[in-house]
Amino acid sequence: MLSLSVQPGDYITIGPDIVIQFHTQKGKLTRIAIEAPKDLTITRSKFLEESGQTPDCLKKFRKPAEK
Repeated sequence: MLSLSVQPGDYITIGPDIVIQFHTQKGKLTRIAIEAPKDLTITRSKFLEESGQTPDCLKKFRKPAEK
């Protein structure tokens, strides 16, 4: 997993078709913009976790949530 410190205006690219730009930070919130092909599904962690799902790529980094 790549971990970065970024400033507003910074961006990262993933392959030739995906750009993630970091816009602003207010308190604990950071606004980002994602440009990606329309056929690529992008899902917020909030929605996955509400349904009890964790992406396979994150399972080795996160402990299961206690209930």
